[in-house]
Amino acid sequence: MKTISVKEIKKNSTKLNQIALETTEKVVLKTINKAENLQEFTSKSIKKTLDFSEKQQDNLFNTLEKSKGMVWKNLNKTLDFFGKK
Repeated sequence: MKTISVKEIKKNSTKLNQIALETTEKVVLKTINKAENLQEFTSKSIKKTLDFSEKQQDNLFNTLEKSKGMVWKNLNKTLDFFGKK
């Protein structure tokens, strides 16, 4: 059986520690990268949703304005009709 020396333990511990640090660094950097990508995707999605909502709101108000114009036009015709009698 081989005797394990203090130097061998230190050497192996240093190697394991280095591997652990490198692995942890890779995992942290990948996690940060994924989080940045997700944040960018979320930002773009929110912007697209707000742009769509803005267009829908504009369409709604344009339709309401046109309807208001038609109502006033018909109301004026009706008032003119009853006003002539």
